[in-house]
Amino acid sequence: MSEPVNIQHVFSILADRHSVNILKMAYSGFKASSNSYAGNLSKKQFYVRLKRLKEAGLIEKRENIYITTTFGSLVCNSHVKTLEEMLANYWNLKAVDVLKTRQDFPQHQKESVINEIIQSSSLRNIVNSTHLSGFSVVKNYSQLVAEVIKLLGIAQKEVYLATRYHDPNFAKIIFKKISEGLTVHMLDSLPDQISVESRLNAVLRTPPNRETFEMVNALVKSPWFDLRKKEIPASFMVVDGRMVCYETTNYTNPEEFTLAISHYDDPYLAERLISYYNSLAKDAVIPRLLTSIREK
Repeated sequence: MSEPVNIQHVFSILADRHSVNILKMAYSGFKASSNSYAGNLSKKQFYVRLKRLKEAGLIEKRENIYITTTFGSLVCNSHVKTLEEMLANYWNLKAVDVLKTRQDFPQHQKESVINEIIQSSSLRNIVNSTHLSGFSVVKNYSQLVAEVIKLLGIAQKEVYLATRYHDPNFAKIIFKKISEGLTVHMLDSLPDQISVESRLNAVLRTPPNRETFEMVNALVKSPWFDLRKKEIPASFMVVDGRMVCYETTNYTNPEEFTLAISHYDDPYLAERLISYYNSLAKDAVIPRLLTSIREK
């Protein structure tokens, strides 16, 4: 392998069932001179696939034995075999999807049944109920910005956002989403000089262009935008009552970002964070800009 392959190259090889079968043979090892492949392939077709697997760094030849490389072993064991196991349990996974859409089941009962489905099948070796609900760990600030932008992009109805950070790209997207009818409740924890209110005021005083002015002018009048000022210990976001992203606090340096966690289908956690947001918002300050404009 002269240079690292990319994911598209690997998947293009694995899209061929004969190549997958040869990879699985190499996982246990087979003699280079053997004719052990039972598939309906000519000798030339077999060796063409063997060459592709070698060039991709998935298998290698050691003392007349073809065997998977470390990379090939990981692909075979962690992906090919795992996918085969999931396909064998396809209808169990479909049952989980049906259950997740049921509105007449409390969340804790759903989790209990999902866990029972997993534990009573071979899925228990490769997945747990947390995997099925879906989550990701965000390890740096740039990833956090990308994560909240992604969640905001798929928001359809309502967002609760408590933030102690500012990113111009995120701000632009959230203001555009509000103009399209998304309801946004925001607790701003930034210092006064860089607060959301200050930035909105700056645009209204000296707009960079007419389009931006009209968007911000409509924003501050919009009933879909609830902005309040409040100091918070950590940022969090709730999207459409089921997706959440929350920051963990660095106790040695609370001002520094440590990591964040996103859950993509957790109505219970979303409900708890919305309740927490409402408790914080009770004594939060409504910006003077909004009150003055909306009283007119």
